[in-house]
Amino acid sequence: MIDISVILIGYNDADRLKVALNSIQDQSHANIEIIAVDDHSTDNSLEILQSAALSDPRIRVDQLPTNSGGCSAPRNRGLELAQGDYVMFCDSDDTLDRHACRNLLRAARAMNADLVVGTAERHIADGDKVENKLWWPELHAGSRVVTALLQCPDLLYDTITANKIFRREFLREHHIDFPPGLLFEDQLFTLKAYRAAGAIGVIPEVVYHWNVARQHSSRSITQSRKELRNLQDRIAVNKLIDAELTQDPKLALNKHIKFLRHEASLYLATIFEADSDTGAELAGELAKYCSTIPVAAYSEIRSGLRVALYYLLAGHFDNLVESLWWEKGGGVVTESLRPSNPQSLPSQLGQPATWWLDTDDLHLDLIPPSRRVLLHRWTHPNRIVTSDLSGLINQTCTGQMLFVEKRNGATATIPLKRVGTGDHDIEWTLALDSFDLIQDRGINPGESGSIVIELNCDGVLNRSPLIAREADVDVSTLGIELGSRASAGCADQLTLRSDDRGRINWKARGSAKGLMPALNKVRRKLHSGITHHRLPFERVVGRPIVVYAPAELPDYPTRLTRFDTQEWVKELGTDVYLLIPVEPFTPTPARASYAYRTYAQNRLSEALQLADFVITDSPELLQDQRAIPFRRDLGAARYLLPPIEVQVLNTESELIARVRELLAEQSVGLTHG
Repeated sequence: MIDISVILIGYNDADRLKVALNSIQDQSHANIEIIAVDDHSTDNSLEILQSAALSDPRIRVDQLPTNSGGCSAPRNRGLELAQGDYVMFCDSDDTLDRHACRNLLRAARAMNADLVVGTAERHIADGDKVENKLWWPELHAGSRVVTALLQCPDLLYDTITANKIFRREFLREHHIDFPPGLLFEDQLFTLKAYRAAGAIGVIPEVVYHWNVARQHSSRSITQSRKELRNLQDRIAVNKLIDAELTQDPKLALNKHIKFLRHEASLYLATIFEADSDTGAELAGELAKYCSTIPVAAYSEIRSGLRVALYYLLAGHFDNLVESLWWEKGGGVVTESLRPSNPQSLPSQLGQPATWWLDTDDLHLDLIPPSRRVLLHRWTHPNRIVTSDLSGLINQTCTGQMLFVEKRNGATATIPLKRVGTGDHDIEWTLALDSFDLIQDRGINPGESGSIVIELNCDGVLNRSPLIAREADVDVSTLGIELGSRASAGCADQLTLRSDDRGRINWKARGSAKGLMPALNKVRRKLHSGITHHRLPFERVVGRPIVVYAPAELPDYPTRLTRFDTQEWVKELGTDVYLLIPVEPFTPTPARASYAYRTYAQNRLSEALQLADFVITDSPELLQDQRAIPFRRDLGAARYLLPPIEVQVLNTESELIARVRELLAEQSVGLTHG
């Protein structure tokens, strides 16, 4: 008897098909069959499968008579052919983890589960860079059994089929298959399985490797959100799910919340990045479906997203895009996010505009001036427009374009000159021939970094990203020649490119052969241009400063458990201001500039001068009267840390409770520094 039928599907993907097939053949659990269904490819995919079947009798090959245009038909065909006790799925552009079949099957049997959900890991490739991210890791913190979907409605966020194993007879008994002719077929299939299952198993092991190649010529279905059919099929599948949940209002509400938080947010990002015609078309289609979602679901989403969805429902496309600078553009506060007169705007779904546009929970007024994200747009080869609703910029502000090398800090500047001021906009010109190197060593070939605008407004320094959208200026044509400024052997050119959100990156190329380094060193010392300042730490009025200064820990897999920054910001973000080291173990909460700031290790002394409390397990700091001893139990990693003699807190909840006690017990001194 065959334990598992693994259904592999593909279409015109011969280059990656071999790797996917090999990952299934090499499974540590060998009692499987591989049902390879080709969706009528025109390349040599079928020949690859047939050749592999000659040497591996576990492989059965089938080809659809015509291309189906999606994943449903080949997967359904695989289900028809499957003979194993359990069924799994794999796409031709992804791979199974070597122990996927073993781990999922073992869990299904031990838990007596109709289906088991493992962890998927996304490998996001952008050129030579690959970023690895677990898919909804919070759902997979440990092994467990769920006997009803409402016990864990967050499973609705994990509806892909490829990281799961299904009991085949269970699928047959409940007539669960994939909807023909639609993309995003996984969602309906998995929802039906979740609802019908007597037991759902969840395990933490990674079982599926999901490859996302941003630059690949054949982009996947999930990477083609600018295509109208992509959105239309997503909505069509959600309507089918809505029909399934007609008699289950609690689960239906959870599903609507998930759609707003996940799918609607994804398409708003696409609208934000797309040209205006494409964006407007997508917005109109998305608004139709969002208008059918009950207003109760909108009360459960973050306020920045709710603001954007208000303008979507109201049909105010320009305001929609402008408001998305907060959600999708990096935390920029715009007039659409904080309209001066929301009472005059129309209501939506029975709620007034003031309800939709309430952003009090974002605590925008608490963001220190140096941490506010201003919107700087490169609109012309020598023009930059700054939008400022914060009131930071005044008539005495000076500015410069700053080239920040990602490892060693700022390396070069171009001065800005103000040429005009509007209600909320300031226009600057820049002189590329005034490019000034800051570091004596010059810029080496291969170095790279980002471009920010640094403003100095009455001693307050602010750095915010410089944005270049396709509609404004093509930065790839604005490469900067260093020329005589470059020392011998250093780079003589900076090439520019913007990412999906318009943020500009640079890379140094070439090798100067002209002047000696010493001459350039003298020239830079004599130059009277703007010099680089590092951003100082500053107090937030009325809020004590807490410095987190842990003992150094060598690289170790459990570092991520050391400090839960997101939980800290959630519980204490509006009561204190946190200074936290820049280290890989520190999760960075999104859009919480009012709550924390990172510091490099060489600035610890400067941070401690301002501290009212110091959270630490560093022995040399525990003698400080401001110290709050804190060290998480890191398992084996704790043996790598220096021993400490005092009693320490070891959970985030204990730490937060202790800080609250200290705030209540004493009048916090604000005289340090």
